[in-house]
Order: sequence, then C-alpha cells, then structure tokens
Amino acid sequence: MIAYKKANLFIFAGAVTIAALAQQAATRAVAEIEPMLVKVAAYEYGQSRETLAQLARYIEESLGNPALLKQIEGRLLKFLQSNATTAAKREALRELSLIATDASLPLLTGMLTQAEMAEMARYALARIPGPASDEVLRKTLGRASGSMKIGIINSLGERRDTKSVPLIRPLLYSDSGVAEAAAAALGKIADRTAMEALASARGKLTGVARLRVSEAYLHSANQFARRGDKRTALGVYKQLAAAQEPELIRIAALGGLAANDTSNAVSTLAGALDSDNRAVQSAAIRLLAGIPGPEAISALVRRFPKLEASSQVLLLKALATRGDSSALPLMTTAAKSGAADVRAAALLGLGRIGGGSSMMLLAEAASASEGNAQTAARDGLLQLRDQGIDQSIISAIGATSGKVKAELILAAGERGITSAADILVKALQDSDLDVRRAAVRALGNVAGSPQVPVLLDLVLRASSASDRRDAVQTLAAALKTSETERAAVVVSAYNATTELDPRLALLEVMGRTSIEDALGVLRGNLKDSNPEITRASVLALSEWTNPAPLPDLLAVARRDAGSTLQVLALRGYLRLLALPSQRSRAVSASMVGEAMRLAKQPAEKRLALSLLPPFASKEALQVAQAAQADQAVAQEAKAAVDSINSRSFQ
Repeated sequence: MIAYKKANLFIFAGAVTIAALAQQAATRAVAEIEPMLVKVAAYEYGQSRETLAQLARYIEESLGNPALLKQIEGRLLKFLQSNATTAAKREALRELSLIATDASLPLLTGMLTQAEMAEMARYALARIPGPASDEVLRKTLGRASGSMKIGIINSLGERRDTKSVPLIRPLLYSDSGVAEAAAAALGKIADRTAMEALASARGKLTGVARLRVSEAYLHSANQFARRGDKRTALGVYKQLAAAQEPELIRIAALGGLAANDTSNAVSTLAGALDSDNRAVQSAAIRLLAGIPGPEAISALVRRFPKLEASSQVLLLKALATRGDSSALPLMTTAAKSGAADVRAAALLGLGRIGGGSSMMLLAEAASASEGNAQTAARDGLLQLRDQGIDQSIISAIGATSGKVKAELILAAGERGITSAADILVKALQDSDLDVRRAAVRALGNVAGSPQVPVLLDLVLRASSASDRRDAVQTLAAALKTSETERAAVVVSAYNATTELDPRLALLEVMGRTSIEDALGVLRGNLKDSNPEITRASVLALSEWTNPAPLPDLLAVARRDAGSTLQVLALRGYLRLLALPSQRSRAVSASMVGEAMRLAKQPAEKRLALSLLPPFASKEALQVAQAAQADQAVAQEAKAAVDSINSRSFQ
C-alpha cells in the first residue's frame, strides 16, 4: 500500500512538473510576439503587411498548444486596450477571432459600442463557441442599429441560436436591410418557431420583402429535409410550388418536391407543365424526366401535344437523356413533326433509346432531310447500340438503294464497321453516284489490306478531281492500317502509269502515308522536267511524319530562290523541323537560322521565328536578335527574344 501511494505521488508530481514546464514554455514563447506587437501597434492601412503576416503565421503555428494560445489571447486583449492605432486593433481582433474564448467576452462586449471597433469586435465575438456569446449577442441586439444590428442578426443566424427567434421575428417588418437579414437568419435557424414566423410574415408582406421571406422559408424547408423531417419540408414545398409564387421560388420548390417525394410529386410537376412561364415549364420537364417509374413518362407523353415546339424539344431531349425505351413511341411520332427542331430532337433521341426498329426510320430521315434534322438523323444512326445493329446495317445496305443506301453506307463508315468493307467495295460499282461517293468515304474508316488493290484502281481510274481526291484519302487511310508491301504497291503503280493526274494523286498518297521506300521516287522527282511533278513531290515530302526529307527540302529552297516552289519547300522544311528529333537545341536553332536567311516573305520568317523558343539556346537567341533589324518581322522577333530569355538554357 505504501509503495502504491508513493507511486501515485510520483505520478502526480510528474504531472505537475510537466504542466509547470508547459506553462513556462508558453510564457517564454508568448514573449516572442512582443516585438511583433510593437511594430503592429503603429500599423496604418496602406503600409506593409509583413509584420501582420508574421503575427498571423505565429498564431497559426500555435493552434495546437492550448497553454500558449491562452497566453496569446491574454496578450492580445491587453494590446486592444493600448494606444495602438485603430487599424492595428482591427487586425488584432481578426487574429483574436481565431483563438478567443469566454475570457475575451467582457472586452469584446464593451467594444461593441465603439463605432470604429464594433464590427470587428462582433466578428470576433460571434466566433466564440458556447451560450455565453449567444447571450451577449442577444442582449446587444436590442440597442444596436444600422449595420451593427444587421451584423448581429447575421451572427445569430449563423450560430443557429433558437433563443433569438422571438427577438428577430418582429424585425421582419423593419426597414429593408434589417428585414432581409432577419429573414435570412430565421431561415438558417430553421426550427419550428422560426418557420412559423416566416410563414406568418409571408401572409402580411408584399413585393421584395415577401420574396426575401419566401427565400428564407424555402431555405428552412431544405434544412428540415436534410434533418430527415420530410413531412414538414414537403408542406412548405407544396405552398411555394403554387402558380402565384415567383418563378425562382416555384422552381426551387418543385425541385424540393421531386427530391423528397417522388411518388407524389408527379401530379404537381405535371400541372407545372401547363404553366405559361417557360422557365417553370422547363424545370418541370427536367424534374419529371428524372423521376423513375412509368407515371412520370406517362405525364410527359400526355402533355407533349399541348406544348409549344420549343418545349417539345426540351421534353424530347430530357427523355433521351433519361434513356427509357418506353418513350420510343413518342419519339417515333415526333420524328415526323412539322417543326424541324422537334424532328431533330426526336431523331437524335431515337438513336439513344431506339434500336434496330429505328434504323430504317433514321436512314430514311437522313436521306430526305437537310440541316439540323439530317445531322440529327445521322447522329442517331451512329448512336444506335442494339446487339446486332452493325450486321443489320450491313444487311440493309444490300437491300436498299439510292439515298437511303448512301446514308446506311455513311453510317457503316462512321461506326467503323470493318466487316462492312466487302459490301462497301461492291457499292463502288453502284450506278448511283451518291452511293459510290458514300462508299469511298466510308471505306476510309474501315478498309484494310484486302481493299488496297481496289482503292488503288479507284485512284487511277477516277473521272473527276473530287472523286480522285476522295479516293486518295481513302487509299491513304487503308495503307496506314496495312504494313504489307505498302511501298511496292504504290510505287509500282506510279511507275506503271504515264498519265499526269494519277501520278500526282499517287504522289499525294506517298506523302500522306510517309512510305519510306517512296523517298527515292520523291527525291528523284525534285529534278523532274514537269514542274507539277516537282511541286507534288515537294508537298508530299512536306507531309512526312519524320525529319528524313529535311535535306531534300532545304536543297530545293536553296536552288529555287524567290520562286513559289521555294516558299513551299521552306514551309515544309520548317514543318519537319518542328517534329520531335534527336537533334540538340543548338543544331535545330541553326537550321531555323538557315531557313530565315533563305526566306523572302514575312510569312515564312514569322513561321521560322515561332519555332525558336522551344529550341532556346545561344544560337536561337542570335537568330531572333538578328531578325529584329527586319522591320517586317521586328515585332515577332522581339517576342521570340523575350520568350527565349524566359527559358532556361546555357
């Protein structure tokens, strides 16, 4: 027993020692703020806030030390009773608000009557937790006026002080500023007495005053709903959803009903669909579409014929977003509407909620429409997601003709249906020009190695420039997905034909695909006697996906100074310079400098200057600085110099 008592005494003595040491440490630490407060005492607005920031950091770093905070609080209270400037005391109150306890209440209460300090004192006092602060605020409310009164009301509302409701309630009928603050405070307090006060005021006030009370009434209902008292909240929502209520209040109340009473909100929302107010009607459509179950869909479908076209569009979009197939009959009917916007919304909706049964309707609509309706029908075909829909499209291509067939072909291409490639190749022989052109474009997305011979033949035999252009794009796309003998096929075809247009087209294919083995052909063509062949070869090299043709393009630029060909070669050269490479910045910058020396037109010089910043180096800086002497590009050169200097380089 004696040993036990000795142990307890030892523990107690240790605790006392620790507490004493902590207190001593706090006392020593608080002395650290004395030099800061001496400087802060003379602070005036507009002066440096460095010391204020230092004080703020010191207090923030002390928040985990209760003993130290107690010391700091006491020191700040003494500071507030000193001869410090008003600006300094306000800043001290700001810091005190972070750590104040009931020990600060007497001084802060007294400062509430000092005009220059009252607002900051209230701010600090309102952040002290506990009933004592509430009581001070309530007692001060009766003798406060103007902005101070409004501030106290706001504080009581933020603190959810239910005991202040009897004091705030009469203020609902005061001047506008006080009344608005009173309404907001009661809405935040949101107990039954506060709600009753707001409900009563709604029956007595008009205009803006009534609107502010209604907003607070709605806010209090939201509070009840969050606390789980949906019955009380719904009673308020139903009142505020009435037709005579202001637009925003009514919309918010309808939202409250939809969120908290989905089973019974449908009838109220359906009634709102008949509103003459477009915003209310739109909100009702959106909210109904978000309520699960067949009743909401039925309500929307029943009201659809009575709505104006613009509201019908909103309704169709909402149903499409909902994704409920039960709206399919309405979408199908609306797709034949006389209003183009309604048709477009319905066609797009069919793509989202329809399936194979909607495919032909969409294809026919796309073929017979134009503008937004045609775009919507095409988008609808693209969005169809039924299992087996791709095969259905392929089958329909073989069973249709004319514009409908062309639309189905385009859909196959947009959907990337690779299994449609063979039937699309067959469509290249169709007697309908629209079908043939659609097939060429679609093959650009789905063609591969097996289709290359046919597409190559299409390039060679095209009867018009537009057809050949489409064929080139499609062949290039197919070659990019086919590694097998890509160069051999194109180069052999090029060497085998003597006709100019096919040769030019094949040169473009080489450029679009960057076939390495075609470089020999293109380089040889740079000295061809036919200027069109030379030009096409320069353009093809300019499209290369790696820097390999850089020397060739530079050689053309040097050789054909002042010509259109030089401009094309320089532009291609600069484009390839911008591609990723293993060159050093210095080497790249020197290459840009070479292009600058060759360039004759401001456009090419500007393009060259724009490349320099990524190659930031001494060489790049020298090129940009030299260009400042050229008045045509001096401004761009100066910008390049500034950009280079802002980057890190040696």
